[in-house]
Amino acid sequence: MLRTLAALSCAAAAVSAFTSTPRLRATTPRRAQRTAPQMVVAEALLAGALANAPIDASRLDAPAWPTLTTAGSRVVTKEGLYGEYTVTIEETPAGLDDARSTFKSRAATKKGKNKYLGIFVVLLFGSFVIPMAQYFWYVRDTPDGLFQDNEPPPPPPAPKKFWER
Repeated sequence: MLRTLAALSCAAAAVSAFTSTPRLRATTPRRAQRTAPQMVVAEALLAGALANAPIDASRLDAPAWPTLTTAGSRVVTKEGLYGEYTVTIEETPAGLDDARSTFKSRAATKKGKNKYLGIFVVLLFGSFVIPMAQYFWYVRDTPDGLFQDNEPPPPPPAPKKFWER
């Protein structure tokens, strides 16, 4: 009797998963009070069915979880242009992700920030000053005397009127 009741409650729970009623609606406290006893009964029946389920002892020996594979390394001696050298090859299982954090800590980032700021300021200053100094160096010996005060050129003649052309 208990098994039949548990099977029916599991079937009802499975069928209710495929109903077309929207699940994303706001529940009012009144609605929650009405559905709470039904949920308690359904959960109690499901827990009873799982507690009384038979266990197959032959399946307990087989590993249910994937086995842990450890990474190994091997040392290989190779011969190159300048002689023999050894290389350590890390053998990691394919498809596994390395979840270790490779970011610097917050303190290390703040400590190195001033160094890079100084380098940035020096490069920014140099990018403006060096081309200006280089331009001055190239034009300082020009025969026209770019930086000397010469007399201004004479003004252009006055334009002729139409009938004077």
